[in-house]
Amino acid sequence: MNQFERLVRSRVIQTLRDTARAPVVSTIADSVGASAAEVACALHALADEHRLALTPGTDKLWMVHPFSAVETDFVVRIDGRSWFANCVWDGLSILALLGDGSIVTHSPATGEPLRFEVVDGSVRGDGIVHFLVPARSFWDDIGFT
Repeated sequence: MNQFERLVRSRVIQTLRDTARAPVVSTIADSVGASAAEVACALHALADEHRLALTPGTDKLWMVHPFSAVETDFVVRIDGRSWFANCVWDGLSILALLGDGSIVTHSPATGEPLRFEVVDGSVRGDGIVHFLVPARSFWDDIGFT
């Protein structure tokens, strides 16, 4: 990852952290003083390096771990603010980064609502977090993982 790619990635993560919304290419370009083409090229390079994921066939952000750039079934809440995560693991990562809060989702098997809370760094809740795909295979199909 070169310096420009690092800057683009940093700006994207800061925007997701601060606003819970993914910036578009033109907004990123304005904020880093570059052209939209340069930013799009950097985003694709970052995607090739598995540092983020783009919506297939586009320049639009999809996943910037631990944040999701699109709505998902994993809602992280802290003090009245909320973000989308890609999975429970990413939701817990958002809480580890930003502070105690909760993850609201549902069981994929039954549809039953699930809520996990993190208080003083400890996870609480009724449910089991199961990782179907081994970590070494996450990027084989990051959208499924």
